Amino acid sequence: LVQGQDYDSTRRAATALVEDGSGLDALVVIGGDGTVHLGLDVVATTSVPLGIVPVGTGNDIARHLGIQARDVAAALRLVHLALCGQEGATVAELDAIHATRPDGTPVPDEHEWCLAVVSAGIDAAVNARANTLAWPSGEGRYMRAIPYEIRHMAPYGYRVTTDAGTWEGGAVLLAVANTRYIGGGLDIVPVADPSDGLLDVIRLDPVSRTGLVGHLARLRQGSHMDHPAVHHERSRVVIIEAWSGRQGLRTPPHPMADGEPVAGLPLRLEAVRRAVRVIVPSRG
Repeated sequence: LVQGQDYDSTRRAATALVEDGSGLDALVVIGGDGTVHLGLDVVATTSVPLGIVPVGTGNDIARHLGIQARDVAAALRLVHLALCGQEGATVAELDAIHATRPDGTPVPDEHEWCLAVVSAGIDAAVNARANTLAWPSGEGRYMRAIPYEIRHMAPYGYRVTTDAGTWEGGAVLLAVANTRYIGGGLDIVPVADPSDGLLDVIRLDPVSRTGLVGHLARLRQGSHMDHPAVHHERSRVVIIEAWSGRQGLRTPPHPMADGEPVAGLPLRLEAVRRAVRVIVPSRG
């Protein structure tokens, strides 16, 4: 059992456990998406499987993988079944997002990997505000954070480079996704697949406050993808930079990855095939 005083001390203790050569069967993390993020940083590119017991605020990674949130016994049973080779669970090899600076310079190693979504627009601002709230618990924190950010919203300026080329301009929301969900169940990319070797880039054009409320409702249902203000593309590598080439554009907020603050812009994000082994329910 590893219990640290904070994120960094917990990560160091878990890393030492994985690296001591004692033949660890799995690293099991108990918490929310941020705790999964910590576990990913420890086991990425190793052979040690990651088990997830989702009891956090958003549990968006578990939601995508089909792991029942806030059911500790069921999640631990999945781990047991997978490690014993029994029916009902398996170890899946999943892609992960690896972050560096655009020139390849490393970012702080405690946040170089992401399993779910890197948010860099109002989605990141909502996430950051939700993290500061003591009440309510669970997904309600995001619902409480959204109205404040809508009241104060203005388009952010970006330069985004993908495999297809470079785009510059203003957007309200920008996310680079490996899995489907953010914010406690918003279906940001219904088609996201963490085993296809590609990242899904979602961008929302500048809209009114009323328009943004409508888009958030569509995000909850995953019905936003065909809207003309929503742009979607797939790319193996995505580079996000702040851009100030037009008046009225704000500097983007600090990016968030798996609900945790990561290195600021600019960032280079790459889909790394089969970077992590994760215990998941068997399909079919």
